[in-house]
Formats: sequence, C-alpha cells, structure tokens
Amino acid sequence: MWTSSCGEDGNAEMFIPLNPELFSFLQDPTAAHYMFQDDPFLMPRNTANSRLLSLAKESGRNAAKYIIKEFPQYFDKITAEPNIPCLMPEITTPQIEGVSKAALKERIHLRKVKASVDLFDQLLQAGTPVSLETTNSLLDLLCFYGDAKEEPDEQKRDLEEPENNAEETSQKRRFQKSLNSSGFVWREECDAERIFKIMPERNAHSYCTMIRGMVKLSIKINYPILFPADVHTFNALITAVPYLKEKFIERWELEFLNHMVQQEVQPNVLTFNAVLKTLRRCGGVGRSVSLSVVKEMKALDIEPSLATYEHLLSIFYRTGMCNMSLYVDMSVLLFSCRSKFFSLLCMMEQIDVVLKWYKEMTPSLFYPSPRNLLDLLQALDAANHLEVLPSVWKDIKQLGFNRRQDLMEELLSLMSRERHPEETQLAFAQCAEDIKAAHEQSGREQAPLQWSGSALGHVVVLFSRAGRTQDAWTVMEHFQQINRIPTEQVMDEFLTCARQTNCPEEAIKLVELAASFGLPSTPKLKSRTEQEFDLSEKQKTVLESIQVDGDSSDSSDSDSE
Repeated sequence: MWTSSCGEDGNAEMFIPLNPELFSFLQDPTAAHYMFQDDPFLMPRNTANSRLLSLAKESGRNAAKYIIKEFPQYFDKITAEPNIPCLMPEITTPQIEGVSKAALKERIHLRKVKASVDLFDQLLQAGTPVSLETTNSLLDLLCFYGDAKEEPDEQKRDLEEPENNAEETSQKRRFQKSLNSSGFVWREECDAERIFKIMPERNAHSYCTMIRGMVKLSIKINYPILFPADVHTFNALITAVPYLKEKFIERWELEFLNHMVQQEVQPNVLTFNAVLKTLRRCGGVGRSVSLSVVKEMKALDIEPSLATYEHLLSIFYRTGMCNMSLYVDMSVLLFSCRSKFFSLLCMMEQIDVVLKWYKEMTPSLFYPSPRNLLDLLQALDAANHLEVLPSVWKDIKQLGFNRRQDLMEELLSLMSRERHPEETQLAFAQCAEDIKAAHEQSGREQAPLQWSGSALGHVVVLFSRAGRTQDAWTVMEHFQQINRIPTEQVMDEFLTCARQTNCPEEAIKLVELAASFGLPSTPKLKSRTEQEFDLSEKQKTVLESIQVDGDSSDSSDSDSE
C-alpha cells in the first residue's frame, strides 16, 4: 500500500509506503507462498517435495552469490530511473581510491578481507593512526572469516610432525573439525593475532572478538577472562567445553557460568542451547542436569527454540530414557515429528484442538501424509463434524492425493452414511463430482482409476440426495459396465430422488436395471414406481413389460395347472 506526498505546489513528489502492520489483518498466515499463485504446479505437495524445494532455493542463492562475487562489475551499473537505493543490488566494488581511513572502513564494510589487511598495513607504514573502533571492526572481520591467506603446506607439515605429538595433533584435528565448519584457516601468527598484538590499546570488545574467533576457527584460547565479556563470548566458550576437558564432570564444573553470574551477564536462549549441546557429550551427567537447565530457562522466562528440543531429544533418546510426555511436547516443534504429533492429536484431543492445529500448520508448516488425512477423517467422524469434509477434500486435491483409493473410499463412506442439511448435501455432491471426474480422466502417464462397487454406490447416494438425478443415473450405469450389483439402499435413494424431481423415465430404467441383475428387490421397486409416479400409458406399458422373477414364476405355475 502506498500514499503520495504533495509539495507546496500541489504536485505529487514521491510515494511513501504505509505501515504494513495496518493491513496485516488482510493476510492469511496459513496460505502458501505468493510465488505459487501464478504457477501452483510448483507448490510442494509433501515433505519430500518441500525439502527438495528448500535445497533448490538455497542452491540458487549460493549460485547467485558466486556470480556476484566473481563478476561484481556487472552489478555496479545503475540504470534505473528514478534510482531507489533500497531496491538496487549492493555495490561490492570499492569506490574510494587511495590509502585512507575511509577506504579502510569501506573495504571492511564490503568484507574484503585481504584488501582490508593490506590497506591497514599501508596506513601503519605511512604513520597514520587507526582508531580503536576501526581496528576492532577489522578484528571482527578476520575472526569471522579467518585468515585471508591459504596454507598450502598444512598436510605436508602434519606428515613431518614427530610421533610423540601424534595424539595431541589428533585431538587438535578433532577439535577443529567439530567447531570449524566454515572451511577458513587460523594460522599461527595470523593477521588477527598480529594486529591484536600491535594494537596500542585494547578494550573488552577486542578480547571478546579474539576469543570468539579462536573458538569458531578451532584454536585453543590463550586469553584468560579477566575483563567484562559479553554473552556471545560466553556462549562460544561454553560450546568449546567438550574439547577442552576429557572427563564429563570436569566439563560441567567449568566456571564459565559462575563468571557470567559474577559479571552480571544475562543469558539468552543461545546460552542454554550451548549448555545443552555440551551436555550431549557428558553422558549420565548430562541426563541428570539437563532438565534443571530447562527449569532455569522457564524461571528466566526464556522460550526454548527448535535447537533446545533437538538437544534434549539427543540427550535422552540415545539411551531410551525419553518418556512419552517429553517426546510429545517436543515433537510439535520438530519438523520430522509433526506427522506423528498430528496423528496423536487426532486420537487424543478434542476436535476443536485438532482443527486448530491443522488450520495453523497446513500447508505453511506441515504437509499431511495420507495416513494423517485418514486420521483426521476418523477424528471428524468420532466428533460428528462431517460438515468439514468438503474443506478436507479441497486440501486432499491440493496435496495431490485425489487419486488415493483409500482416502476417496473413506471420504465417500462418511459423506453418504446419513442425511445432512441441504447446503451440506450440495457440498458433498460437489466432492462426489470431483471424485467421479478423477475416475474418468486418465493421462498418458496415469493409469485409470478402477471403480469399486461401494464407491459407485456412495456417489449415487450423494447425487440423489442433492437432487441431481441425471448425474446419479450416469453413475448407476457403471454398475453394469464393471459387473457390480448396487445395494438396496442405493436403489431406494435413487428412486426417491427420481420421485422428488419427477423423472419417471429414470425410475423405469432403474427397475429394468434391477430386473437385469435378477435382484429380489425388483418387485418392490416396480410397485413403488407404479404408486408414486404419474405414468403415461406408454410408460405403464413399458413398466408392465418388465419381467421380474416373481412374475415369471407365477405364470409358470398357472401353465402347469
């Protein structure tokens, strides 16, 4: 939404976007992403497709980042008119030339690691002092991305190390592999350590940056915590605890948490996640204190995150000690457990709770499986909430399960079991029409669906109760084609519909169909047709000419006498 701003002369000068929160009530939080509105074929229909889409999007982002990084000159030309900076791609090529503090700040902002280090050295050689704030920003860059230089002879040095250092080297390599997933290198006497040592003054930010960089890039910490550290530094130190101590009890008894209390550092959810991640490697000690950590989170009014539940599951599940209530409470937040959680809801909760979760999670967070949809149908049946069935069928079609025989059979059975108000019956008949169309269409790559006798009967009943006599008779004709016999209820429902819509021709056809199958209900249908319909002489003649088993037996008895 946009509004115009007018100048003194009354002419519109610019458009200012209104606050989007004013229009948030118009949005559907459960709707699929807007990218699928024009091409719904690409919409994920199950968990596997959703994961594949996420991987494809991430791959596309990485490819775009690579192109921008390798060919920045193609993204620096601004040809839009008018130029709106927030809509333009970020300029990644340095614009400030020469050796200056401004040029250094620009390269740090653009994350040019090697260029920033070279320019910093040039400023020092020229005798230009660099402020503490700028130097700390450079340290942040180096400690996040690692050393700008490659180490080509690292493997060769490992081979040349003496045997007595093999165990220490192996432990160091495990430490580096566990913490450093970025692929960057922190060499001894690297640029970060060199710049840190030559800094004329240092503050707490400088030490915190170095410690977090060493933990991130898998280097043992050389600086004691003798300064006020921030919560992010403590989080990094807690994460590195399993690789600093061998015994489980020693890992838990480290003083990092006590230091936080002494320095009055308020923990956050990342702090507790780091503690739980450490407890995953503490065996029985972790199991004994992990629930206390969760209680402490609740006492501090810190809401657990997805990682919190993942760590707890890992702590308890490996030893089979995870009780059912804990597992159920966690599974709602774990994507892989949502299917089981929803099935559990359908079995144990009230239908209002089930529908609340279903509407909030589908399809934005959760793609139900056919098993989940069957559980939902059974829950609706138990709660006598069958008026919701048309919306469930709409979701079944959207998820691509409209050719599943088990789902269609269950849905048709529930809709045709008893009569409902007229509006509901019309909605049920529309669902039956969709199912009929699904059986009739067959693409080149799809095998045609085979009608079952029960499915045909349910569709006839639904069409009859909605007053759609012609559609009901079209389906009735399929019984002969697949050599199935309609039930007495199906024929009674159809005959009632024919009487209400005044269709005697269809009633006579029904009697003929029943006679062709030799059904014992044929005399009853014939009698009802004679009594309930205003037949013409021609129609009476046709009806009387229909031979039923009772008529033929009576005539044979009279001939024998």
